[in-house]
Amino acid sequence: MMVMGIVATAVIAVAMRTFTTTATITNRRDVLADGRIALDRVSKQLRQGEWVDQTGSTASSITFSGYIDGEPQTIVWEVTGTSAPYTLEESQLGGANLVPILSSLTDNNVFTYTSHGGVVDQVTVSLSLGTDTSTILLSTDVDLRNAQT
Repeated sequence: MMVMGIVATAVIAVAMRTFTTTATITNRRDVLADGRIALDRVSKQLRQGEWVDQTGSTASSITFSGYIDGEPQTIVWEVTGTSAPYTLEESQLGGANLVPILSSLTDNNVFTYTSHGGVVDQVTVSLSLGTDTSTILLSTDVDLRNAQT
């Protein structure tokens, strides 16, 4: 009877460890997938962009002209929140009706701008994503193909 109790305790301990590990892996996978989708989306829109509003864009927000389904739009990406986790939101209506896209940011400094001849023609997008156990950094440099020089 004592041996059965020890075996049962060991099996339960292994099962609990497995469940905890699975939850951690699932969280990391979900956060990374959401970050990739957001990074792909903002990169695609920026690549098609014509100009970046240099007066209205900051490290935590960007306003630029681009195309959605072939139609010209003023697109706004903005980080909201007063502390981590921050939320990355998008508006395809010039800032109206912001829609949450990503809600696991650990840093609100997402956008860095590079100008040549007074025109922003490259934007670095850095998403610092917080999981249950770590922070993952996804970053890309995006060249505006249609930048007005």
